[in-house]
Amino acid sequence: MPTGRALDDARTLLLESGRRILAAEGAGALTSRSVTDRSGVAKGVLHRHFADFDAYLAALVAEDAERIRAIEPRAAGSAVDAVTDVIEQVFTPTTRALVALVISRDEVRRRVRAPGSYGIPLLMDATAVVIDVLAAGRDLGWLRPDAEVAALALALIGSAHLLYAGELGAFPDRAATHEVVESILVGSL
Repeated sequence: MPTGRALDDARTLLLESGRRILAAEGAGALTSRSVTDRSGVAKGVLHRHFADFDAYLAALVAEDAERIRAIEPRAAGSAVDAVTDVIEQVFTPTTRALVALVISRDEVRRRVRAPGSYGIPLLMDATAVVIDVLAAGRDLGWLRPDAEVAALALALIGSAHLLYAGELGAFPDRAATHEVVESILVGSL
């Protein structure tokens, strides 16, 4: 007679548990034991779906990168508003914790970084989204035609990362994010 419970989609369950741990407790709380405990499964289930814990972390990062790449401004009347909205969508509690993991774990960073790419995964995905938003804003006349959107996007995401890298649960308000975005874009408006 089986002793375990049937799992419809253990992989999804494990990844969702990891996201919840990251959002609530931060990167330091994420271990294979915390994930399996939160999921209510045996530790062997994790290793049945992922070669090792770094593979599990890489899967979390890959899913978040996909989410980030799909971000679009929800509503905006200016480049500043559009970028502020995108930044607020990028820097969730889970993403903030995943960035910390990617920075601190070389093997995870190696696994998720595309060949020939540079920078910190997730932050570079966010930079690509902001480049697209700024290029569209330039086409709409929100930015000067000579605005260097790639350089601006790097400055915006780097600054946003510093702004959002605070205490667990503490996030800047929209006005603070808007002010940083506006101060970086002011010369290109």
